[in-house]
Amino acid sequence: MTYNAAVSVADMQAYLNLDSDEDADVLQSLIDVAETDIQGSIDDNIELEKYREYKLFNQAVKTLVDFTYYNRGNLGEQKIAYPPSYQYMINGIRWKIRGAYSANSSSATTQSS
Repeated sequence: MTYNAAVSVADMQAYLNLDSDEDADVLQSLIDVAETDIQGSIDDNIELEKYREYKLFNQAVKTLVDFTYYNRGNLGEQKIAYPPSYQYMINGIRWKIRGAYSANSSSATTQSS
């Protein structure tokens, strides 16, 4: 897998159909929080760059940024903490990345022995 571009502010502006840069700082902050949230939900010992290799990870970032961007100020009134599609993506990523990471760690250990 060679896809490892982080979700950018420009990506989110296109995804959210925003025409101005006035929320660029907000979007970057939400991207950072979303990446940290996903990484912490799965395994924060795995480098962020490894997560970014998965398109599903980047889609989960976009989904959470979308959810939090449009619900700012109303999150306390939400009946759900996360969108169901986000939870689904996290579960899909969890087993793939843990499996790949432990396979890579095992082969690295075997090669260095």
